[in-house]
Amino acid sequence: MPTETIASVVANGGAPSVPAVPEHPDRALLLSGEETGERVAIHCEATSFDAATADLRSVAALRIRGGRVLTSQRLILSFWPTEPAEPALSRLLAFIGNRPLVGYYLDFTVGLLDRLVQPMVGMALPNQRIEVSSLYYGRKAKTPGKYAVDLRLDSILRDLDLPPRAGEDAYASALASAMVYLRLEPPRP
Repeated sequence: MPTETIASVVANGGAPSVPAVPEHPDRALLLSGEETGERVAIHCEATSFDAATADLRSVAALRIRGGRVLTSQRLILSFWPTEPAEPALSRLLAFIGNRPLVGYYLDFTVGLLDRLVQPMVGMALPNQRIEVSSLYYGRKAKTPGKYAVDLRLDSILRDLDLPPRAGEDAYASALASAMVYLRLEPPRP
């Protein structure tokens, strides 16, 4: 154990100091106070629907700025069990930064990502979360009558008169979530 000065022991309440672990560079991106006004629609594909045990297979993210989905600014990553996930996760964290996350079944997506990101950067994703099925339910619950609300993503798209998903992959679901978000929460001028 390194030799400590009396001042450092007193400053630490009598306990020996623990050397600081260097912070991961992606941590600063997540905690940045810079407001871009953008949102990030995100969706993950995994081996199961249990975020605690599933293996991540792919993630798609695209930016939303104002009333537009920026499909040219998208990130699609694939993960394989035999390859380290950290380089791809670093790219994802750089892409999302501190922007609010928009998605469908977002608790699963963020739970799965948190399980992988937390050991890497020392914290879970701090980003604000916007669940599109909750936005939709909030809108439908205001409608008079006792109706069951169908919260399946394809049903939401159909009811909001939006184009159907162009597939079942992570990108199609992220894009659908972005469209639902913009329909339910249009930008304020």
